[in-house]
Amino acid sequence: MRLNKLSLFIAAASVAGMGLTSTAQAETVIRIAYGNQPGEPVDVAVNQWAEWVSEASNGELDLRPFPASQLGSETEVMEQARFGSAIIAITAYSNFLDSVPDLAVLDAPYLGEDFESKLKVFDSEWFADQLEQVHSSGYHIVIPNTVYGVRHLLSRNPVSHPDDLNGVRIRVQNSQMYVEAIRAMGATPTPMSLGDVYPALAQGMVDGVENPAAVLHGGKFHEVVKHLNLTAHMHTVAPFVTGLAFWEQLSEEHQQILTETGQQMAEYLGELVAEESEEARERLRSEGVEVHEVDTQPFRERAAEQIPTAFPQWSDGLYETVYEIING
Repeated sequence: MRLNKLSLFIAAASVAGMGLTSTAQAETVIRIAYGNQPGEPVDVAVNQWAEWVSEASNGELDLRPFPASQLGSETEVMEQARFGSAIIAITAYSNFLDSVPDLAVLDAPYLGEDFESKLKVFDSEWFADQLEQVHSSGYHIVIPNTVYGVRHLLSRNPVSHPDDLNGVRIRVQNSQMYVEAIRAMGATPTPMSLGDVYPALAQGMVDGVENPAAVLHGGKFHEVVKHLNLTAHMHTVAPFVTGLAFWEQLSEEHQQILTETGQQMAEYLGELVAEESEEARERLRSEGVEVHEVDTQPFRERAAEQIPTAFPQWSDGLYETVYEIING
């Protein structure tokens, strides 16, 4: 497990919960918020995490999963956490763009070619410095390194080069990073909620959608567009975040339990994601989708050129610095 510098920082630092009572031994209920549907890898892993936490704390910590955005959008849940609610939420590093801008680089396209390389960044001095800024902004990252999935492009026509995406409208989530990522790949980014994608594809409002294969299959988008292009433009790693005020209310023992079992959960989730990704790709193929291998080098070069200029709020040389940490 990755418990060196990163874990020492987290353990020394002062994640989310509700229903605190007056005695230290009383049960602390912590709501776990995520947008994934029941049965998806994140949901399965969070439910397992809840069991591990209950066992390790002798029932003093009670994690209660809230899938399918039941507690609100990522932005709304993050605000609830910052203001002291007993919540731990999975989010995207790009959602820190306003509070800790440099962290958003971790969602930039083509930073790493695999998760093993990408995860190296969480053991770096650079990331330790970012964690200090996260605390200054009122948050605490409980689990920094949960593997979320490799994002590919499902489109109406095959894609093998950025030129193939000229004028092609690709649905993205409403995030500046995802908008700029798709623009850097050569397409026209079209932000909309995931729930609106199927009719938008069917009506020709968009020509494609990007996401991990499991999400693409789950949304049944392949019923409309039939080409899965293995662009692997993002190896997405997501943090579980809470408010610093709540985290500091917890005992050191409870902080340690959440941190250590959280790392177990991150490893378990990584295994689930790898299995689900391969299975989803095969399901897509068996249901009539053509799967295309893609030479990612032209996309990689465009991203390295265009992404840094799209974020003037970043520190000088940030993209290159983090790229070197990951690939050095």
